[in-house]
Amino acid sequence: MAPVNHIRARKGVRVASAAAGTVLALGLAGCSIDLSGLRPGGESEEEPSPEAAEPVAAAPLLEEALADLAAYPALTATGQVADSVGSSDIRDASLTVADSGAASGTIRANDTEADVISADGRIFLRTAEDFWLDQGVFGPDFDDFDGNWVRASSAQAGFDPSATLAPPELSAILGGKELESEEAVEENLDGTLTYRIDLVGERDQVWINAETNQIQRIAIEELIPEEAESGPQVRLDLAEADPAAVEELYDGIIATTEEELTGSRDARIEVNWDGSPDMSCEEGPHCTWSGTVRDAGGDGSGTVHVRMDVTFSNDEIGEQTCQDSGSLEAGGTLELSCSADYEIVSSDPQTYQIGGESKLSTRGLTGGQQEEMLGNLNEQREATLSGDSSTEEEENGD
Repeated sequence: MAPVNHIRARKGVRVASAAAGTVLALGLAGCSIDLSGLRPGGESEEEPSPEAAEPVAAAPLLEEALADLAAYPALTATGQVADSVGSSDIRDASLTVADSGAASGTIRANDTEADVISADGRIFLRTAEDFWLDQGVFGPDFDDFDGNWVRASSAQAGFDPSATLAPPELSAILGGKELESEEAVEENLDGTLTYRIDLVGERDQVWINAETNQIQRIAIEELIPEEAESGPQVRLDLAEADPAAVEELYDGIIATTEEELTGSRDARIEVNWDGSPDMSCEEGPHCTWSGTVRDAGGDGSGTVHVRMDVTFSNDEIGEQTCQDSGSLEAGGTLELSCSADYEIVSSDPQTYQIGGESKLSTRGLTGGQQEEMLGNLNEQREATLSGDSSTEEEENGD
């Protein structure tokens, strides 16, 4: 039996980067000069005092706006998101999110833009390699990440739009916050008259359009989904998505799921060998490759589908291949093993030197998962467009 050639390892330097962000404070400033004294007889004329605006009660105004928000088929959200309070990793986001949680759009981190799809409890990103390097993400198939769809965790995406921005979910989160003041404050927001409602929290505010009574902007320190312990810091402009945008949202996600996601990779766990794999050959030659893979980063999430492809080779008798696959849970290990048999029958026994090489890869969506996801998306699309959406999205464990 001859020496075994193992997979080559590429060493990389983890790069950590930080982005500085600026928090914009909204306010109005102005000054006026009384010129009435320059008019003839102006000294004796008295200007009527402007009447104070009637105070607007915050509670009923917010209640009506939140009920309206909860009934949106979908919303558009544009602004900034940080994964936690005080984080320097501030990302620009532009998303359309349906009531089912299906979401699509873009995020930008450190001048690198990423396309985003979030649906059926899964988040996928398509972006440049630099995006992943900035987050210290590595894997056996990292070379396939650049420009391709990769399944990501909510931490890698910056947040989970399905859990926080689906209209019913967002309405429930905001409705769970207490009022700081019983009165709303009239405010000019980017040229539009709004009512600002201050919520309990250092900088938690909601702006409601004075004409439509719809929420126009939110600034929330921690947008915490139900049953979660933490959430992203957001400053987002909101609007109800029109029917055409809703159809475009679902059509785009469904088409991408059908055509591209089965070729996607998975960055949620840093997959690597636990030690070195073993190779053995018996008469035939009948060769076996086996080993254990693990969560090398130690901070992964979810369950990742891992595939091992092995090639046995000899210059005289050629190549034989085999493969094995399985599911690796975050923090766990997975045993992989496969065999190939040359099945050489000869009355004159020969000795062959067999080499072996393996490659690990991940799958962001298997064929069975694709079928399930497409079925769910089509049901959600029909429910959203009919105005009868009752689908509650749950986080998948795969």
